[in-house]
Amino acid sequence: MFENAIALDSKVHAKCKMVLSNDMTFARNTLSAPLSATEVVKASREFPIFFPTKGHFLPVAQMGYRKNGNLYVDEQGAWTARYKPAHLRRFPFVLGARGEAGQYVLMVERSLISEDGDGEPLFENGGVPEGGIVERAQAFLTDFQKELTRTEALLKPLRDADILVPRTYNITQGEETLGAVRDLQVVDAEKLAALDDATLAAWVRSGLMAIVMAHLHSLDNWNSQKNLGN
Repeated sequence: MFENAIALDSKVHAKCKMVLSNDMTFARNTLSAPLSATEVVKASREFPIFFPTKGHFLPVAQMGYRKNGNLYVDEQGAWTARYKPAHLRRFPFVLGARGEAGQYVLMVERSLISEDGDGEPLFENGGVPEGGIVERAQAFLTDFQKELTRTEALLKPLRDADILVPRTYNITQGEETLGAVRDLQVVDAEKLAALDDATLAAWVRSGLMAIVMAHLHSLDNWNSQKNLGN
């Protein structure tokens, strides 16, 4: 999604404008999206939700199983699911890490800004216009980053409880393999039920159990995705 992202600069891009679009073509090859805790229940009604085996430990919405195969972007570039993860909604903006920990710079997809034509200006008089596109993007991305950080902390007990098991999903049609999803983990229901009452109660109170249950229910969406892809 962000292969051509550049850091925004009020001097370099002083005259640049942008036209926002509902075209989701950019997401055709985006097959998964990290989720904040506040998104999980809504996302679980649409997508299978898994947990990663490496990297940031966040719930992941799976949206396809082969290259350029996001199952929720149609031929016209329209989004067809009822819910759109914040990971996609932030496009064409993204936060890029600076040298210092916790410091970020606002970045944007290079091809979508221009000094020519119509659009909303990114900067005015050397600064960020109040309520303008840059300020809105900064607010959205800052909130999203905070939500992801809170979610990773919320999920730490799940990661430490040793109730996750690895899964590989192979999608076949007859003898042909259409695709595979690897490096994912799911909650083992038997191991979950074997946890002590104090742990389960703590998970209910913290909101972690709601995420776990949404994840388990979401796995039924895997069959729906197989049908969408065939």
